[in-house]
Amino acid sequence: MDKRKAILVKTLKDSDENIRKLAAESLEKIETRERMDTIEKFINTGEKLEKLRAVYALGRLKGQKVIQLLLKAIKDPIEDVRAAAIRVLGKMGDPRVMSPLTECLSDNSYVVKRVVVEALGSFKDPRLTDTLLVMLKSEDAGVVEKTIEALGKIGDKKAEDSLIYFAEKGPPNIRANAVKALGELEV
Repeated sequence: MDKRKAILVKTLKDSDENIRKLAAESLEKIETRERMDTIEKFINTGEKLEKLRAVYALGRLKGQKVIQLLLKAIKDPIEDVRAAAIRVLGKMGDPRVMSPLTECLSDNSYVVKRVVVEALGSFKDPRLTDTLLVMLKSEDAGVVEKTIEALGKIGDKKAEDSLIYFAEKGPPNIRANAVKALGELEV
């Protein structure tokens, strides 16, 4: 690690601005990894803001420990922390987290459900279609809207009938999403 840091510190003085920027970003990642124990402590026992900062700091990293900490955070009692961890896991796109994210669809918070549906859509995995189709029955229009967007991203033809229904009978914003999603389905 010290060799990497030494090279990166030296590179901070490079004549190329882009190289300097990349060196700074890489140093930040290394320093975040060095503080992993503190980040874990914040996720376990921190206040809301500390937990959120820890979750978003982990979002810049990769690895099994990072995933484990984020999976712990998706079970946090604070809604914002759960939603942030789900968002970060979705952006990572690691297929190992699809199942734990799917379990979050049973969360009591509509905000969390919206974030989960959005995160699952980013995987673009047709195996998620049936699970997401169930979310179209949600009482929350935001969950339905995000589900339609996710189904469009996935593009599985199995969603066609449901999307046609919402394109014809949904409220304007949901109709618009359904119309767009219909164009994204596989033939």
